[in-house]
Amino acid sequence: MASKARILYEFDGFSVPLQIIKERRFSVRISIAKTGAFLRLPSIMPNPLVQSEITKAKKWLQKTIHKDPKSYDRFSSASYPDHFTKEVHDQVFTIQIHRSNRKTNTGKIKDDRLLLTIADDLTAFQEKDVVKKLQSRLFAKYFQATFSNRVKEINDQTYKKSFKSVNLKYNRSNWGSCSSMTNLNFSTRLLLTPAAVRDYVIVHELAHLTEMNHSDRFWNLVEKAMPSYKEKEKWLKKYGSHCDF
Repeated sequence: MASKARILYEFDGFSVPLQIIKERRFSVRISIAKTGAFLRLPSIMPNPLVQSEITKAKKWLQKTIHKDPKSYDRFSSASYPDHFTKEVHDQVFTIQIHRSNRKTNTGKIKDDRLLLTIADDLTAFQEKDVVKKLQSRLFAKYFQATFSNRVKEINDQTYKKSFKSVNLKYNRSNWGSCSSMTNLNFSTRLLLTPAAVRDYVIVHELAHLTEMNHSDRFWNLVEKAMPSYKEKEKWLKKYGSHCDF
């Protein structure tokens, strides 16, 4: 049976959760995923060797992140400032963060301000995760009706297909998806893109209501509705990784 331990490795402005897993295996493996680093060790490895491998893993993490620090911005240990602005769905919001000795993290949108109250004992990594999730959830609720209406409007102008729901939720693996139950799902990160790019992703998912694949027939449907769709694809590939809360 596997055993697990977790440490937070902080260095040079980065804060990386390191999960140490002892399991039935013969080799040592270190990797970085979206939520942190994973060090997998043989379950029979004695503790002195475990500590040696942890030291090696830390050195490997430093070397890997220093090679391409922008790719690992999610592990930056810089705290959020108390006030900053963000453009969301073509509207500029002032985001205010109040740190309190309470244990819960809450937020609300009032006019053009996003007001967040978070625990003051969070590590930099935890704070980044909490603030990101609060922003995503609050903006999803705030723009749900507007975004849904835009999906319906584009559908009426193009494919005129029926669908069950429009959902906004945080997702880094894709910009949108269409389920077999005709639920249209969109990443809240899409709210940070230009209007034309949002429209393209909407067209893309609506086309899946007809073609649940990426065949030539599918792309013909997309091009018919939006002849310039390739420009939007290029924008997402070039700038999409910077669209995050």
